Parts: sequence; C-alpha cells; structure tokens
Amino acid sequence: MLKITLRHFKKNYVYASLNILGLAIGFAAFIIIVIYLHYETSYENFHEKADRIYRSTYYYQPGNEYEVHWARIPVDYINQLSQDMPEVEALIRFQNRERKYIRVENEKFRPKHAYVTDPEVFQVFDFPLISGNPEIALAKPYAVVLTQSVARRYFGDEDALGKELYVVGDYSAEEVRYTVTGVMADVPSNTHLPVEMLFSFRNPEERSGWAYVYTLLQDGTDISEVQARMPDFIHKYTDDAEAENIAFEFQPLPDIHLHSNLAREIIPNGNELYVTIFIFVGLLILFIALVNYINLSSALAIGRSKEVGVRTVLGAEKGQIMSYALVESMGYNLVAVIIGGLLAYLIFPYFQALTGIVFLLPIGWLAVGMFLMACLCGLLSGLYPALLLTSFKVLEIIKQGKAFTFSRQRGSFNMKRVMVTLQFCASIILMGSAFVAYDQFRYLNEKNLGMEKEQILAIPNVPNAVTDKYQTFAERLSPLPGVQQVAACMQVPSEEIRDVGPVLVAGVNDDPDEAPIMDVQVVDPNFADLMGLQFLAGEDQSQPRSQDAYPEFTEEHTLNDYLIKVPRTYVINETAMKQLGWDSPEEALGQNISWSIGELQLASGPVTGVVQDFHQETLKNKVDPTVLVYEPIWLRTFLVKVGTQNVSQTIAYIQEVWDTLYPEYPLEYHFLDDLFNQLYTRERVQLQLLSIFSGLAIFIAFLGLFSLIAYSLKTRMRELAIRKVLGADLTALIRLISREYLLVMVIGGVIAIPLSYLAVTRWLQSFAYRIDVSLLWYALTLGVIGLLLLTTISLQTRQSASANPADILRDE
Repeated sequence: MLKITLRHFKKNYVYASLNILGLAIGFAAFIIIVIYLHYETSYENFHEKADRIYRSTYYYQPGNEYEVHWARIPVDYINQLSQDMPEVEALIRFQNRERKYIRVENEKFRPKHAYVTDPEVFQVFDFPLISGNPEIALAKPYAVVLTQSVARRYFGDEDALGKELYVVGDYSAEEVRYTVTGVMADVPSNTHLPVEMLFSFRNPEERSGWAYVYTLLQDGTDISEVQARMPDFIHKYTDDAEAENIAFEFQPLPDIHLHSNLAREIIPNGNELYVTIFIFVGLLILFIALVNYINLSSALAIGRSKEVGVRTVLGAEKGQIMSYALVESMGYNLVAVIIGGLLAYLIFPYFQALTGIVFLLPIGWLAVGMFLMACLCGLLSGLYPALLLTSFKVLEIIKQGKAFTFSRQRGSFNMKRVMVTLQFCASIILMGSAFVAYDQFRYLNEKNLGMEKEQILAIPNVPNAVTDKYQTFAERLSPLPGVQQVAACMQVPSEEIRDVGPVLVAGVNDDPDEAPIMDVQVVDPNFADLMGLQFLAGEDQSQPRSQDAYPEFTEEHTLNDYLIKVPRTYVINETAMKQLGWDSPEEALGQNISWSIGELQLASGPVTGVVQDFHQETLKNKVDPTVLVYEPIWLRTFLVKVGTQNVSQTIAYIQEVWDTLYPEYPLEYHFLDDLFNQLYTRERVQLQLLSIFSGLAIFIAFLGLFSLIAYSLKTRMRELAIRKVLGADLTALIRLISREYLLVMVIGGVIAIPLSYLAVTRWLQSFAYRIDVSLLWYALTLGVIGLLLLTTISLQTRQSASANPADILRDE
C-alpha cells in the first residue's frame, strides 16, 4: 500500500503537495489554538488544593437602585469565619490597600503585587520556597518573602535570605526595616493572583480593612453548606437592617479567571466567551483544511477511476480498494501534522509576543493528541474518497472515465457541492466576524470621550507625603520648558471611580437611603481645563487651598469634622443632573447638594457647573452619574500636560523636581492615551488573533480551491475543447466555470451570515457603547471572497483554454 501511495504522490505531486500544505497549515493553526485554550483554562492548576480554595467576595445593595459586587472585602468580621464554621479549615488575607515603596541601599523600587498576608499562606497556596522555612517564614513581624526574580533584581546574585530592605507606605514616609526570611519560586503566569512579595503582619491590628480573602474548606465539604449559613453569620456581626443589604459569595479558585469581572479585581480577568469563540475558530479552520483534502482527494479519485476499474476486473475487492484510500489519507494527514507541528514551533514565539501566554501544555500529551487527531482526521477525510472509488461502474469508467464537476445531475446528491458550500460558509463566518470586530474597535478608538487624553502624563496613586506637597510640585513644574499645565485628581482617568455615595439636594431630600448614589471624582481647580471638559453651564468655582502637611486626625479632631467644616462647591455631569431631577444645566446651577460615603460627609454647597458627560473608564461601561469636588487631601493622581517637542527632556525635568521633593519614592508615570488603550488590550489581542486565523482560513480555502479548480479543468479538457470548436470564447468558458462555484459561495453566505450575525451581536453586548452591525461588512466579505474566486477561476481557465483544441481531441 505504501508503494501505491508513493506512486500516486509522484504522479500528482503538485496537487498532493498543495493538499498536504493546506492540511499542515490547518494543523499548525489548530495546535496554536489548542495551546492558547489550554493556557486560558488552566489557571490556578498549579495549586494542589485549588479544588478546595474559594475566594470570598462582598455584595452590597443598600437600595436606591445601587448595587456593587467587590472582589475584596471591607469588613473585619470576615476573619471570624474560620472560628465560627468548622467547615473552613483556614482563612488567608491578602492586603494591599497601602502600597509598598522599597529601598535597597541606594536603589528604590515599587513592586506592583506586594501583599501583607497570613503565615499559613504557604500551607494553603502552592508558593514553593527555594530558601527559607515555609512554616515560620511569615510567623514574625517585619518579615518578607520575595520571589526569585525580585530577589535577583534587588540583590543580584547574592543570597537574599537574611538581607534587609526598607519600606515606606502611603500614610507615612518613615522607613521600616524588613528582613528577607524566604525566597519563593516565581508564580506561574496562569494565575489571577500574581505575587512578587509577601509581608508578615506587624501586629494583630494591621489584619483589618480591605483585603482579598480566600478560604480553604475541609476535605469533603460542599461550599453550598457554607454559603447557606452565611446569612446567619452576617446577622451575628451586623445589625439586622444592614445585614439585609450584604451578602458574601464564594468563587471557586479555578473559575475566577474566566468567570469573574467584579469591582476591584486584582488584574483584568479573561472571558469564557473568547474561549468559546476560539474553540469554534480552531474547529472551523481544521474543518476547512479537511474539506479541502476531501474535495481534492475526491477529484484525484476520479482521475484514478480507470486504475480502479482494472483492479476490480483483476479481482480486487471493495475492501482492498477502500483500504488503499484510507491508508493514503492517514499517511497524508500524519505527514501534514508533522509539518504543522514544525510550523507551530516556528510561529509560537511571535504568537507569544502578541498574547503573552506561556507554553504550559505537556509536549508529550500534545504529541499524542495530535497523532490521534491526525489518525481520526485521516479516517474521516479518507472515507468519502474511499466510498467514491468503490462506487464506480467498471465498464463505464474503463470506456470513458469521469470528469470532476459541480454540476448536479437530475436526481443525484452532489456531495462535492455540499462540502465546498460548507467550506465557504466557514470562511464567511470568520471573515465577516473579523470585519465587525474591527469596526467596533475603530468605533472605540474614534469615539469622543468628552475629555482629552493626548500628551497628558499621569502620576497615579501617590502617597500622603506626596499629596502634601502638591502645590509646591505644581509651582516647580509650571515654569519648566515643555510643561503646559499641571492638575490633580483622585482617580486616574481610565480607571473606575472607587468612591460612591448618596447625593442629597437641599429642600428635596434628606434621607441618604432614598437619595441617588453617585461617583465622586476629587479634582483641583485646573482639572477641567487641562482635561478639556466641556461646560454646558457655569464653571468650576472652587478655590485652591494650601496644604502644608496632611492633617493629623485624633479622636477630638476627626476626619469627618475636617471634611464637614470646609466650604464646598460642586460640578456635576449630565447624567448626574438628570438623576437629580433637573431638566437643564441652567436649572441645576445654584442648587445646594452634598455628598457622603459611609460616615464621611462633605458640606453642602452650590452646583456651580454642569459638564458634558465624559468617559472616565472603559466604554464597556455606561457613564456613571459623577460629582466633581475639590479636596486637597484626596488628590492621589498628578496630571501634567506636556508639549510635543523634547518630551524626553521634559520628563527628565519632572524627574528632577520629583527626586528633590520626594526622595523616598520612585517616580512612576504613564501617558493617559496609553492607559486608555490598555483598557482594551485583551479584546484587541482577540481581534488580532481572529483576523490572523480568518486570513489563514481564507488562504487554506483558496489553496484548496486553486488545486481543485485546476484539477477539475484538467479532467474537463475535452469538454472545453469541444466548446471552443463550437465557438465559445474565453469569457464564455470563465462564465461557465464561475457559475458553478459562485452558486455554492452564495449558498454558503446565506447560511453563514445569520450565524455570524448572532455571534457578533452576543459579543457586542459586553460593550455599553457599541456599533450597530452593518450588513455592508458581510457584503464586503462576499465581495472579497467572490473576487478571489473569480481571479482564481480566470487564471486557471485561461491556462487550460490556451491549449490547441485539435491536439486535445486527437489525443482523446
């Protein structure tokens, strides 16, 4: 059988090579998608106890049509969960509400993922220590465990164990000395909880406030048992009225990456929808490659009809003929999967650079899986050609042979037409969906955010000691070359606003439980001008106040006392204006409002301005009602608008001023347009992948069609010669051949367009601001595929028709 397969390959090596190439590209794309899907679905699998670890989340619904679901928990009584419920074996807190600024000798660092946590963390999570004792590494105050890469960054090739580093936080510039008590292996990238440093608690009082909380259940415990007892647990530590507004929900650790999109997630998570999309993309590409193989193999089988007839006359049975076809098909598929594996190996570094994924699939399992896949595909793709070979009528094929055509004879079922129709269907789904996705991202990039973001440098999350000297910082920067404006706000534009609370309107409502809930963005008087906010009425009339030092608050002089005594003016956005019941910006001016959060209350003051709605955060979310107010102690982000010339020199000037005023803290800055672009990084990567795989699908499809049309015309040379003798010109011949293929393309479009429309409509629902799906993109898809098809047919027909009809008919 091997000899026969090699003989047939040599006889039709051009078509067979193209067939194998199409299969190989399909297998390569499928392998890359399998690697990607394995990565996305393997999050947290390196934790041995992952099936027993649950993240506790906090759901709060105080009424007023306001609700929020936080990934972290603000209440301290959650610490009692392991004492009150024997089903909970351990409870681990990860606290990062106060950032850590590190000094090692004269070098300063700002880790992104540093947490204060419990000493039992190493018994719950698999963070293996390379050096140090996990039982006691975080048992004492002022201890820190570093990852291997961080230890190398801080201490070079020296052993970090026992070394000292100095830490300052947001609330105090006083350095605190910590000792390195352990070095752990770098945390794998497939986790929602990246860790660079783990600090011990300095005292029991520090184990409070906002934290990401994880519970380890006793072996054999059903989480539903714990969940059912949570209402009683909440009522035990909270008054009945407040308890009705609160719920704790538990997320299985492995499910967080693909199924959680809560407020205050540690990092942006994935989306199960994209996993589903790429499962179908992978299967569609493989399907297109297999259809190519089946169609061309069927065409080649027709060319072997006389051989089959002779073998049948000489006594060959149908089983033998089928086995020839199946062995040949499996051989081609195995060769294709080997070539596809090599292509995937060469492509993967570029794919990794685009997506950031790491190859985590065991190579042995991948090899075995692809071998089995090649065998299965070989059987499936070889079955139809094998059946076709055994269905020939011996006398007919010995006399005249057959031609490969899509023309449907009366009463017959044309399998070739069905297969190519499905191939066109898959190609149209992929290309049409990619065009719509491109249109959505073009819309996001071009949509007016209601504020400027170009050439604005943001310094976010500054600590108290930096906030204290903001006025000095602004005064030092303003005269510098290249600095156009300086402003400050609380939450950096591009991030969701973290503080929300009820807004009371004087003379209208005085009950916070009934008042509308609104975001507050704390800004200084220069913010609106620097960000280009458009005032519909009024202006920001707040006056800057010097703040020489962050106020010291005591039991006698509380933060609330300070906030309520300061005179306020407010600016609101359009959405807030409408929610507060005013029909026009002019009606809102002069109305007295106040804002509060929890026990903190800002003084009542007039609305002095109404701004056009602006997009503070991702366009996946609608614009929230927002109140703008000035309070210098809450200015946590500095904004510097710089010129377009000598930007690097301007940044160097800013760095110099920063180092002079804040020597304890490293300068960390971003440009706002980069921050906004990062909001859609994951979706943009998905679009790029979809575009690449759609292009590959089209390439594979037309590689097969090119071969198929060429071979089809080769088997119809006699028919074309007769038509030319009877007066048909090249245009008539192209029209004849094109009609067959264009018909199946149109049928494929009729099937594909509704399926693609439903899929992209579901995807677009994840965006609050989205396009309407235009059928023009599908018309363009059909136009592109039709143009490629006509070009392919024209080139092949021209070449076939160039032969002398007399020579062909004489040979026949």
